[in-house]
Amino acid sequence: MTNFQYYFHELPCFNCKKTKVNTDLGWLTATMKEDVQAQLAAIIEQGNVEADLSVNVTCTKAEARDYLLLNFYGYSEEELEGQIEADDEKEVADEIAELLAENDALVFEHEIALQSCTNCDVE
Repeated sequence: MTNFQYYFHELPCFNCKKTKVNTDLGWLTATMKEDVQAQLAAIIEQGNVEADLSVNVTCTKAEARDYLLLNFYGYSEEELEGQIEADDEKEVADEIAELLAENDALVFEHEIALQSCTNCDVE
């Protein structure tokens, strides 16, 4: 498995948009995490804070399989080591092949759901 870790990041509450809340970023490599954080900072700086934020994650061919299985198919790190269902493996391989036929890079839309803070006054 490539160097994926499950990351969190302090992002604004989706209600009051002021208080910072620990938010799941998902399974990313360190490089992906830095890129995602930069995209999120730009979105927030522009004032586009909505309950779900969408960023782009660029993967190498070697990373794409694990990225998709971890983030979209819900597999665990341990399951990536040989416990993938054949249908899922085929779907992932087909998606990667399709993207590579259209582009040189593998770019996936990555959704991040903002959390609400515990002491938010907004109803």
